[in-house]
Amino acid sequence: MTSGTISPFIGAMGHVTTESFPEKPVIAILASIPLGRLLDEFSEKDHRIFPWIFALFHALARQQNYGYDIHWITLSKLVSKPECRHINGQTLHIIPQGSIALDLLTMHLRPSFQIRKLLNSIRPSLVHVWGVEESYAMACKNFKGKKLLSYQGALTAYCERAPQVFLFRMQAFLERLAVKHYGQITCESPWAVDRVREIAPDSDVSLMEYGVEESFFHLDRTPSDTPSCFFGGTIYELKGISYLVEAFRHPDLAHVQLYIAGKGSLTAALKAESTPNIHWLGAVSRETLQQHLSSAWCLVHPTLGDNSPNIVKEARVMGLPVITTEEGGQTQYVKDGESGYIIPIRDSAAIREAVLKLTHDRETALNMGCQGRQECRALLNVNRTVEGCLTRYRTMLNSDF
Repeated sequence: MTSGTISPFIGAMGHVTTESFPEKPVIAILASIPLGRLLDEFSEKDHRIFPWIFALFHALARQQNYGYDIHWITLSKLVSKPECRHINGQTLHIIPQGSIALDLLTMHLRPSFQIRKLLNSIRPSLVHVWGVEESYAMACKNFKGKKLLSYQGALTAYCERAPQVFLFRMQAFLERLAVKHYGQITCESPWAVDRVREIAPDSDVSLMEYGVEESFFHLDRTPSDTPSCFFGGTIYELKGISYLVEAFRHPDLAHVQLYIAGKGSLTAALKAESTPNIHWLGAVSRETLQQHLSSAWCLVHPTLGDNSPNIVKEARVMGLPVITTEEGGQTQYVKDGESGYIIPIRDSAAIREAVLKLTHDRETALNMGCQGRQECRALLNVNRTVEGCLTRYRTMLNSDF
């Protein structure tokens, strides 16, 4: 990490104090950046990972290979006024993030104004927006130059598959407004590609898996002596967590331990209904998560719909078999009956049957986890994601559209 050099904005971000490279194409990348991994003063406050963003940042630091003038733009609650940092030959613009609820209710008016003003100053040849959940996609929807959207959620699809709170539904509404304004879109699963085409049928949508943190490639599997399964994610209806708890309350699974990591609106009610073999861990650190994945016989992810959940990708690159549903992008990493089981949604009996098969003995769990592991590792290497981005940059900058 580095503290970088600080170059404050002039006025209200009207002028950016960066060295000008007129001969270089200017690329603006708008994303939620793991500031704690890049800047020392944020290391104790920001523990986010975003491995594909982190890897792309360091790849682009090798400026001589690409010849781009890179500007990163991110919103953060960790600053009270706009800041501009120069790190490894790149410029990082940090804009204060206000109330997310207020931003949603005002259709991201304030952050969009700040982002557009900044874009007008740096005049990018290409804009790359990561995600639709925050303000970036709305802020750039009317940008007239070349732009690329990397789709990370599937908010409209999630609302169709499970009840959501008002602010989430508002996010989905803004997703539909923004996405159709992007001609070039990447998605991390075939399932997500189909979802994007439902709301942006005229866009050019392509597949680009977003890779997994390198540490998961080096974890050893040490399954517990007695059968155990693991779930990690938000404890709410979309994840199918109520069907998972129902399955493990059945006497047939009394000998199998289930460890649930995460927090959410259904926690209290489901915890009250749980049997002794169901263990609620709450929010856990990355290290604790990895320990539980290492000792589990399998991951169970009974989602009602998911773009491409990180927990499934992490489990598969470390060689953990997965039980999941047929609704979502995670199915591309699981072969039914070989590296796990793919079951119908909302079916606790199917969950129970799959768990019984996979936890029949320790060797079955170990052998199934090894199936397809190398293929998953190749697909989910962050360097592959980075090369996918760079290839698209080159193609788009050299094209006439």
